[in-house]
Amino acid sequence: MKAVILLRDIVIGALRADAGLMALINTVEDGATPKFSAPSLIVGEMFATEWGARAVDGLSVRVPLTLVDRADRPGRLADAAERIEAVMNGLPATAGPWRIGVVRFDRSRTVRGGDGQWSMLIDYLARLSRVV
Repeated sequence: MKAVILLRDIVIGALRADAGLMALINTVEDGATPKFSAPSLIVGEMFATEWGARAVDGLSVRVPLTLVDRADRPGRLADAAERIEAVMNGLPATAGPWRIGVVRFDRSRTVRGGDGQWSMLIDYLARLSRVV
């Protein structure tokens, strides 16, 4: 769906444009394994479901983000997650012909892999409605 692609471009652009976030991580990757050393942020595969009301055509889009770090402790991930929250809460009001209504934190999980790498998986939920 074009709305999901538009939202993806806006999210990636906003994350990369945030100087505070980019001071904490090396790169924001578009759905790929990080090309640079950790800490990095990966924007995962977004998926949308239909929602709406009378005379409202809408989509609910899950925005999965993964922070990756090789530090001994996950503290840097928490600092980066705070900046991500600020960016996500400050997204523009529109994405092409879609209005970005609600963007909210949904869930997160911090895990340490067998290789000692920390990952923080963060999901946001964005509600879009078509501008009539």
